[in-house]
Amino acid sequence: MNRIIIALLISFALPVAHAAEFQAKRVDLLCHRTANKDVPENTLESLRQAALMGCDVIEIDVRRTLDGKIVLNHDGVLERLTDGIGDIETSYYDDLRLRDAGGWMGDRFEGMRIPLFDDALRLAREENIQLSLDIKDKGIAPDVLRLLRQEGMLERVRFGGERADVKQLYPRANEGEVQWVQPGVTAEQVNAYHRAGKSVIANFSANDHEMDLVAMKAAVAAGVDGINVDYPRLGADAVGRPVERTLATLEVQANTGQPAVRARAILQLSRYRGFPLEGEFVRLLLDPDDQVSRAAAVALVTARPRTSPTVFAEALRAANPDARANAAWALGTLRAPAGLLIPVLHDSNPQVLQETLVSLSHMSGAVSSEALLPLLSHHDPEVRGAAALALARHHPAVAVKAVPAQLNSEVNAARVLHDRWIERGKSQLTPAEIQSVMGYYRCQMKELQAIAMLHSPGATQALEKQAFRPGEDFSQMNAIVAAFQLWDRIGSNPQPAIRALQATDHGVADKAEWMLVQGGPSVLPAVREAIASQNEAVRERAIRIVAWQGDLGALPRLRAIQQSDPRDEALAAWAIEKIEIIHPKL
Repeated sequence: MNRIIIALLISFALPVAHAAEFQAKRVDLLCHRTANKDVPENTLESLRQAALMGCDVIEIDVRRTLDGKIVLNHDGVLERLTDGIGDIETSYYDDLRLRDAGGWMGDRFEGMRIPLFDDALRLAREENIQLSLDIKDKGIAPDVLRLLRQEGMLERVRFGGERADVKQLYPRANEGEVQWVQPGVTAEQVNAYHRAGKSVIANFSANDHEMDLVAMKAAVAAGVDGINVDYPRLGADAVGRPVERTLATLEVQANTGQPAVRARAILQLSRYRGFPLEGEFVRLLLDPDDQVSRAAAVALVTARPRTSPTVFAEALRAANPDARANAAWALGTLRAPAGLLIPVLHDSNPQVLQETLVSLSHMSGAVSSEALLPLLSHHDPEVRGAAALALARHHPAVAVKAVPAQLNSEVNAARVLHDRWIERGKSQLTPAEIQSVMGYYRCQMKELQAIAMLHSPGATQALEKQAFRPGEDFSQMNAIVAAFQLWDRIGSNPQPAIRALQATDHGVADKAEWMLVQGGPSVLPAVREAIASQNEAVRERAIRIVAWQGDLGALPRLRAIQQSDPRDEALAAWAIEKIEIIHPKL
């Protein structure tokens, strides 16, 4: 028997649980390699799923990357568990984090990632679970122990795999004797192990008994302290804590009580994978309370496999506008065909229209400009902003003229409010005025986003107009947002930003300077020319820009200034030093 147990431990890296960790009169549920039969193994999603199933101790596999990061991965090779090739140990983590670690198990799991060990530890602490660590690489125990101490999890783990140096560094590791047994263990055998001071774990992983619920229940009846499983839902049933009981409690909470409590219960239900909950969420989507309806919409959007767009048909026709709005949002988030939402463009409720238009900005399919353009001048400013997004998505040639014109109109209207506020001595704004200011603000933010979706000279000019607009008023945030959007555009024509360097409004000049710093090498020829400007402010800002960019091409001009121009000698010296630091092999 001992040889069998040792062979299993080596071949399958079975987790071992700390004897002191087991609770009296309660059979613990141990999960092998996270919830690997339900969700891609060794991902945070699989770790969370095992916790939701009621697992007390969950095994994870840890390895070290080329740059010294500890990550979760069993194989070491990337071919089975990711869309990449190669090995964990010879890959940088920044490379690994780009790899899909879920799609290998099905489309429903696409987008999952190889997690860092410390992220897994934080999740384990949040979920109040213990871990069994299968250490796959030699010599990584110091890093593993450091992270365990850092995350406060050192007393909540058991060590397996390449653990030879763990005991030297942490003498208390793996205290307590544990006896692993196979299915069919008798009560007499369990009692004998208990009399010897051992905790008893029955193994149902990698031994042809993975789904043997009868044997699991028999082991529990025999008095084992824990069972180790690959199917935690079966294990939970065997130890007398069926997951279905938890779901039933959550469903009661989702249907009764205060809206906030109901919404939390719905969102908790949505975390469980592999249960027939879609019908319940579709029904709750029609609830008259917006919090409840929205939570149900979120649950349907995050469900895996993905929810079919057809389930939202009834909600789109519901008398309750919250249900219609939430259904429209869900369809946009799911990137459903745009045609499903075209009838909703005639809805009279502004919130429904706003959600519909924002969703359409994410969806493919034919949407006529005749249906969208009237909404760009809707009486509700938030509808106007959302309409700008939809127009930019489906009719960019129309949007590049219509949206900047509408944005200018919003800015002018907001300026009227601002000027009146100044004239009366900046007295407190009335609730109606605050509502108007916020309406213009929300609208303008979406209109700016719509312009940013357009990649044409006209769109860039519209952003420049906002970015370099002087003064302070209720629309001043436009300048900040537009300036950020120009970082990746200004290289095609830096001159508007160069001219803005001489602005008397320091806010405008500052945004232009940092825009050129972030604009990359393509702006540098124009900036070098600006170093010779007769305008002192332009000259100084240009010198700073080439310094921050580490522009080797500017060194001749800077050295000439250092030698012959006392006005900028010190600044030029600083810039030269900065560039030489960036390029140490110069």
